Amino acid sequence: MMNRPSQFDDRVGFTLVELMVVVIVIAIAAALVVPQMSSSQEITAQAAARMLISDLTYAQNEAVANQAERKVIFDTANNTYQLTDGDDTPLTSPWQGGSYVVDLDNSNRYSGVTLDGVDFGGGQTLVFDGLGSPDNGGTVELSADGRSYRVTVTPFTGRITVESFTGG
Repeated sequence: MMNRPSQFDDRVGFTLVELMVVVIVIAIAAALVVPQMSSSQEITAQAAARMLISDLTYAQNEAVANQAERKVIFDTANNTYQLTDGDDTPLTSPWQGGSYVVDLDNSNRYSGVTLDGVDFGGGQTLVFDGLGSPDNGGTVELSADGRSYRVTVTPFTGRITVESFTGG
């Protein structure tokens, strides 16, 4: 007599133990990854700080390239800043097709970000000379939903750095 294979011998699948191991591994991975993910406001504040660094560097490079003063004029009351020449005429933004003005309140990309404080030698204007050196060093503080960043421009060298801080 011939042994007939049972109807269960052809079934392919995972055992309950295998499924439980996969679920446990996924749970452990999620427990490690989720707390390290940044909030959307933290990412927005970081992006605004990077944009500010980029704009300051652009103004500095413009001053060197044209051998003329370039200014970054901050207006904390209106949450804006603009890049101008030495006569306060706004620079043209090649990628926006208009004046180089950054309005954080009316920007979809940086909504919720505020200019908390600006101090360049007691004023709110940073001036780069024709060699790219700032007239005064100073700081700009940005925040969004409790996440604060301080952008610092070093006197004489014009080195630009950023740091996260609390209490803004």
